[in-house]
Amino acid sequence: MSKKNTSFSIWRRIATFLMLALAAGLIGANWFVHEPRAWREKQTASWPAPIVQTVENLGHAFADYTDALGLSGSDVSVDLPVFTPPNGVAFGGLPVPIPGGAARTDVVILQKQTFMLGWSPSLRHAVWAAYRVSPTQTPLDLMRPSSFSQDTAARNAPRSADYARSGYDRGHLVPNHAIASRFGKKAQVETFLTSNIAPQRPALNQGPWADVERRIADDWPDRFGDIWVIVGTISPQQRQTLAAGINIPTAFYQIVVARHADRVRAFAVVMPQRISRLARPRVTLATIDEIEQLSGFDFLSALPDEEETALEAGRPTRLWPSGFRSVVSIIRRRLGVYSN
Repeated sequence: MSKKNTSFSIWRRIATFLMLALAAGLIGANWFVHEPRAWREKQTASWPAPIVQTVENLGHAFADYTDALGLSGSDVSVDLPVFTPPNGVAFGGLPVPIPGGAARTDVVILQKQTFMLGWSPSLRHAVWAAYRVSPTQTPLDLMRPSSFSQDTAARNAPRSADYARSGYDRGHLVPNHAIASRFGKKAQVETFLTSNIAPQRPALNQGPWADVERRIADDWPDRFGDIWVIVGTISPQQRQTLAAGINIPTAFYQIVVARHADRVRAFAVVMPQRISRLARPRVTLATIDEIEQLSGFDFLSALPDEEETALEAGRPTRLWPSGFRSVVSIIRRRLGVYSN
């Protein structure tokens, strides 16, 4: 064998080894991030922080795609063949304040054409919103309104100008795209009322929060049917406000529910205001029980007790899968193709 062929053979072996090592590393990191957080923290307690962060970042990045394909992770779901939702936009019922909990006591329910809001006049934003997204083969492609309008039906509602130069986005609770693509212009305009916004940092609003909104609107309905969503804010007792007195939430949550083939599945995310624009939504997965503690509201209270308990206590290890289409959508968002 010539020296040239020998050299080529060596480099080919090195390349093969590196590829196998990379594949093993990605698979291992993927497996690692699907384990419970407490277990991961215990196992890596003596590891240097940069190594832990690298493993976590690689694992979550790879898991985003394998989860979407249904190759990894697990969902929280229960059998519920017979159940009639008590509300057109809230599968398990509207949020109910927990006695002695952290929920505001001045919440007024506002009924819109396609969604409902739990409006707090003292905070000057809604503390929760509920909406439903159905499958559609002919989504509408409407131009985004250029401005927000003050909601005259909401007492003490802010003006759009009250957010100007604040450093915060006018963050939708009920998203424009999900509603506009199904229900048309009139319904879309209601998502641009100031009762449907709260201060969100741009990285949150335009990053992982928008990622989950897009999956709700574009990916999951085709696979699971109707998607029921409760969105809300979390605020401490000692709160900060914009100059106009609008409360600044410390975090936002989404509780997402679907019923498919007689099984009800649910997952929840909690996203802090200070989060990277490139954060993977899966790192913010939480239990519904945890959100109840943070928000002071009881969710899914219309469900039978056994099923409610199981859905609220369970912690999924992935966002729902939706196949190759979702993988393409994730890549497009990571490349910045989608706009908020």
